Amino acid sequence: MKLRHIAAAAALAAIAGQAAALTPTQAAAATTIYFSGASATKAAFGGLFTQNCQASTRNDYTLASDSTFGTIYTCTLNTTNDFGLGAINVMFQKRDAGGSGMGVYPVANGTGIAFINIATCATPVGTASATCTGQTTVVPDGGTSDVEPAMFEASLNTPAGFSGAVNTANITVDPYVSTVFGLAVSNALYTKLQADQGLASTVRPTVSQAVIGQMLRNNFDVSKGWSLLLPNTTDGTQLSQVTICRRTNGSGTQASANRFFLEYPANQVNLPWVGLDSSATGHGITAGSLYVVEGASTSNVTACLTSANTAGGFAIGHVSLENAEPAGWKFVKINGQEPSRDNAKTGKYPYFFESTCQYRNSLVGNDKTFAQKLCEGSSNPTNLGSLATATQNGVFTPPQNAVCADGVAAGVETTFCGSVTRNGNSAEFPSFY
Repeated sequence: MKLRHIAAAAALAAIAGQAAALTPTQAAAATTIYFSGASATKAAFGGLFTQNCQASTRNDYTLASDSTFGTIYTCTLNTTNDFGLGAINVMFQKRDAGGSGMGVYPVANGTGIAFINIATCATPVGTASATCTGQTTVVPDGGTSDVEPAMFEASLNTPAGFSGAVNTANITVDPYVSTVFGLAVSNALYTKLQADQGLASTVRPTVSQAVIGQMLRNNFDVSKGWSLLLPNTTDGTQLSQVTICRRTNGSGTQASANRFFLEYPANQVNLPWVGLDSSATGHGITAGSLYVVEGASTSNVTACLTSANTAGGFAIGHVSLENAEPAGWKFVKINGQEPSRDNAKTGKYPYFFESTCQYRNSLVGNDKTFAQKLCEGSSNPTNLGSLATATQNGVFTPPQNAVCADGVAAGVETTFCGSVTRNGNSAEFPSFY
């Protein structure tokens, strides 16, 4: 199965016309699949679905009040499709709100959560997506998460409204890709790090994993400012306000950062700062102060970094490498290692975790077949090779995947097949195959 970009599918739809596109009423009567969880998988999972659509039958829907909440994809599948379902009408909804934890607890524990209500959606005009005005409560059929389900049982990783054990006996869990994360810093801090390390403007600076871990601990002496990262800087900026851009509890990105830098939950002493302010404004360079911005999505973190940079301040945050670097922030090396998929897949760059796709064991018929094939297809190196360039840099296929396990991968498999696995995200160090 080869994944095409959503934009290409939309272009084909425009050529063929939208006369046969599914209306909200038709979509409501179609085979319906609800997935929740990691926002990082939105483009990949959307593309896996839409590449299988008959070009003239596709309509997309989003929530008018919050376009980041998720997307409803609807179409008539191709006669021969990757889900083995034949030419049937399907409505696939991917909820992004709440992050990875919402792709774990509601799926495993059978809890209803909000999805877009197709009955409140307007019929699209031409090739444009339509908006919807209401929501409905549904138990998701499946979900995605940046780290394995068990990681969210630790209290500081658990999404709001949930607690206790994840009922993993109720779900099938597949590690589908390893997601590569990076430490992002405001551009002002990036250039200051270069100056402090005596680097040319074209050379990426490095930070110490241990030092970042100290700064993320909630008992860090904020009066030290950035001096541990800028030991050679004496112009006063090393004592600037510390701004930390983080995700809310339940985010897989945040759970990854907690594990990598603080060894949480294995270490219950190194606890992270909690959000002190949910806005993305007010950044400055006030000495001896702390500003922690806590947001529900990746876009909140990047907005925080950009806002800090606009104010001339220094800030750090956690973002997966599939996000392209804009003018306001950049990734730094960690322990001298360049942040990249190629370094991560060979074990040189350590900041990666195995992401999982899970679906309810109680699914039957078309619902079960669709969920199984969707999870399997999302790990296929050929599909990963069709993603946008930035997205490709943020993922690789775990070596235990059938395509990679034989060790004789060729072509696009060579690009994405990794040689390291964590064998569960609780492992402190990756294991080599």
